Amino acid sequence: MTLMKSYPILSAVVLGLALSFGGFVHAQDTNTDPAEGGTAIAFGDRKQDTDAPIDVTSERLAVDENANTALFTGDVVVIQDTMTLYAPWVKVFYKEDQSGISHLKAKDGVTLLQNEEAAEGETADYDLEKEIIVMNGDVLVTQKLSAIASDKMTVRLDDGTALMTGRVKSLLRTNTNSKKDGE
Repeated sequence: MTLMKSYPILSAVVLGLALSFGGFVHAQDTNTDPAEGGTAIAFGDRKQDTDAPIDVTSERLAVDENANTALFTGDVVVIQDTMTLYAPWVKVFYKEDQSGISHLKAKDGVTLLQNEEAAEGETADYDLEKEIIVMNGDVLVTQKLSAIASDKMTVRLDDGTALMTGRVKSLLRTNTNSKKDGE
């Protein structure tokens, strides 16, 4: 996975813990959008406040007033409410009338934290008006000691759910994972 190269320590720790201890991914066999298919999971423990202020920190900032964009590069950290996004590159797109932000795009290895859950992917697109985040490219979600991977994850911030699509793989706990040493 490309994520292993982008975040070798985080990925190794997460997968190591998941393989060692197991756990249960909160996955359901039902789809939130039957037309799209995939696996629905919980992501975060509550509705995200998409009206909360967005705090962005980076090494560099380039503003293009003609295009209504701002490009943040170098160790970018985006914080809104209980959600934090890390990426090397984040572009903010403002509404035509410049009354606010319409969406953000992040790329080159993105980590998204929502409370105690984490997701990694190659890219992320956060649409503030639709209240969704779409992550693409070797997406890996960790929930406590469980892990689920797919090609794409669409997070609905209005209800704290996510839809995993593409090739979905889960690491689930079984009774054999919980045996004590020496048994």
